[in-house]
Amino acid sequence: MTFVRKGRGMERKNILVVDDNPITLRELNSMLSDEYNVTVATSGLQAMTSIGKHRPDLIILDYEMPVCDGQKTLEMIRSDEELKDMPVIFLTGVNEQKHLESVLKLNPAGYLLKPADKDKLLSLISLTL
Repeated sequence: MTFVRKGRGMERKNILVVDDNPITLRELNSMLSDEYNVTVATSGLQAMTSIGKHRPDLIILDYEMPVCDGQKTLEMIRSDEELKDMPVIFLTGVNEQKHLESVLKLNPAGYLLKPADKDKLLSLISLTL
């Protein structure tokens, strides 16, 4: 398990999962909830509201979402002085070179293809946090 020492006790890290697909949200919540506190958001705008209320330690962000996609969401995060260094892992179903290049220009902490492999995801998270 991943814990961070705070004062006298141990506290679990907080992860925000952002995806417009409810099945993906359930799967990721199931993969992560044994080791982390998981909050979910179904859009980039909902994610920004959630970040404002409960700042996560890490964000797992779907790249392709309607209205406010992962790129726009990460640009909003990076433009906020208090959030600019927040680690973000992109999770996407698109595996095209052009797409990958545009994702990597945003300097994410990581990039995984859907469907997420639990071991790869947990390993990337532990390396990032």
